[in-house]
Amino acid sequence: MDGIDFAICISLIMNSRVPYRQLAEKFNMSVNSIHKRIKNLVKLGVIERFFTQFSGLVHSFTSMVMFGTSNAIDVEEILPNLGNHECIYNVTQASSNLIYLHARIRSINELESLVSFVKQVGEVDKPNIGLIPELPDGAGPAIEETGGSGDRGLSNLDFLIVNSLKDNSRKLITEVAQEVRASTKTVKRRLTRLIEKNLVHFSIDWYPDKSNDILSIFILKLNPHLNLDKMNLMRTLRKQYGQNLAFSWVFSNLPNLMLVCFWTNTMKELQRIESSIKSEKFESVTATILLRGANYPTWQDKYLEAKIKEINANSN
Repeated sequence: MDGIDFAICISLIMNSRVPYRQLAEKFNMSVNSIHKRIKNLVKLGVIERFFTQFSGLVHSFTSMVMFGTSNAIDVEEILPNLGNHECIYNVTQASSNLIYLHARIRSINELESLVSFVKQVGEVDKPNIGLIPELPDGAGPAIEETGGSGDRGLSNLDFLIVNSLKDNSRKLITEVAQEVRASTKTVKRRLTRLIEKNLVHFSIDWYPDKSNDILSIFILKLNPHLNLDKMNLMRTLRKQYGQNLAFSWVFSNLPNLMLVCFWTNTMKELQRIESSIKSEKFESVTATILLRGANYPTWQDKYLEAKIKEINANSN
């Protein structure tokens, strides 16, 4: 991938339903050029799926990152086993047998069993557990088990629309309307509402390990004596490294730790970043190179599947 390919991928991770014309304007390219680049990324396996999910405003959950060193002889072999847990949606193997896991738990009561699972299946003795800060106050679940009501209440049609888009977020409104047996006007109105209220999330299953690029996660331990503002520090890093800084994570329960994911074309670039990021702000800087990873279905997918079965059963 070149810089444009990478930037396109990041844009699609944020919103995989974004119009190609909008991407063309953003990168000062023709729509046809954008289409060709995305088609090639799909062909290479870098982009595997354009998916749609309900957001955290519909399903109340806590997002988290767990990481630690595995004692397994063959770490690659255990990745799918870790993905079998219904709360884990991404597992990534890094250098030195390090494993990163991204998960969503419905309640804090699920944390203990999840940690036990990772210790046993991943053979990680002491996993680090980072809880990602929650949504703003008031951003609770949009529905109840019965389907909910009020401004955020979801209708059966909303579930059918999301189900239609779950494996192809770029599907045309006319196709969705035909599948859910509703008018194009109605489907467009309902989907627009879901988007405006941030009840759905469009993204991609992204596999950068299918390219020749280097992705790395830096484990940054802040100097506890400096009382640094992590958000201000993150903004400074983004300004300093620009597009090379792909993702970042701060944690509510680990005040002196940050994870930062960098994208580079060469090892020399990565070495430059590692050298430049070291400063008195950090007690330690550990660079880990990502080797392979995979995305997995979770309880969110099972919930939608069960809801669709219920809707279909009641409609017969």
